[in-house]
Amino acid sequence: MSSRSVFIVQGEGRGHLSQSMAMKEFLEETGHSVEAVFAGCSSHAPLPGYYRECFREKLHCMESPYLLRSPNRKGILVGRTILHHLLRWVTYLKEVQRIRQKIREIRPDAVFNFCDPVGALVMRKLDPGIRRIGIGHHFFLHLDGYRCNGGSAVQRLLLKLFSGLIMQSCDRVLALSFREGDGNKRIRVIPPLIRRKFREIRYTPGERYLVYLLNEGYIYDLLLMAQADPDFRADVFAGFTPGTTLPPGLQMHPLDETKFREKMTTCRGLITTSGFDTVAEAAYLGIPMIVVPVRNHFEQRCNSLDTQRNGFGYAAMKLVPGIEKKMRPYDNSKYRQWVDTAGERILKMMDS
Repeated sequence: MSSRSVFIVQGEGRGHLSQSMAMKEFLEETGHSVEAVFAGCSSHAPLPGYYRECFREKLHCMESPYLLRSPNRKGILVGRTILHHLLRWVTYLKEVQRIRQKIREIRPDAVFNFCDPVGALVMRKLDPGIRRIGIGHHFFLHLDGYRCNGGSAVQRLLLKLFSGLIMQSCDRVLALSFREGDGNKRIRVIPPLIRRKFREIRYTPGERYLVYLLNEGYIYDLLLMAQADPDFRADVFAGFTPGTTLPPGLQMHPLDETKFREKMTTCRGLITTSGFDTVAEAAYLGIPMIVVPVRNHFEQRCNSLDTQRNGFGYAAMKLVPGIEKKMRPYDNSKYRQWVDTAGERILKMMDS
């Protein structure tokens, strides 16, 4: 039996956007439909063109909290982020009312929240009969035995409070994981949601590294790496162009999904900030990695440790000359088998 869904998506970074695009594929391939998507967007982080193209007229921008960057563009300002958005609470409450009204008009069978705090408030009071489903990887903080050692205890608490807010508004929570594992009564463990375009790539190692940076301040570390090694070659994808002349080995690219995917097919290895989905996609292809967590971003710290724990790459606290030599090949066959079950698991969930 087909069902109709609404997505509410955190627009910060690109991971939740990618997850919602993959979920759309899984649902539509099995006869289900997505009727509307509400995604957080702002002037500092507009939604990319490929995302708008994916959902077209079903996509609606919404006001939603985002992270304030540090002056050096290598980290986030936790305290200022919280204060900034507390002062905008009236705006967010208006968005909650607007989105609830839209959902009442659509009358979907299910609402998926891809880790958006405004979405959590929306889902607290939906009409009876609508399934409320939360999706994200940091729900693992609520599972017994999950390890994410070190880091700030305050940041750990804030992330746990945030993910707990999402959980409280959901009937079911799906924790995305690099490996199969046990959930509990509230949390079900499922594979990363990877789009077909990435799963169909045939990877052949090349000569140039691929770099994706959520925070552009790390570009200056790349400059030092290139200056120290004239043979260092990399294609760099980031949201800004540095105001300095680049060494011949570095080539800057705007954020473009098609070009990034093309570079993935023949890169020598990936250097990236520790976003879950970029790592999940690269690991599916068997690309060696260096992952660097954004400063003061506890979720990325956990992602980087998980990346190294699963043997996909090397977790570095900062980029330094020669760090790329830490990359190693690995066997990703079990991981690919796990990821390939995602569609089947989503279908079972929708039919249950």
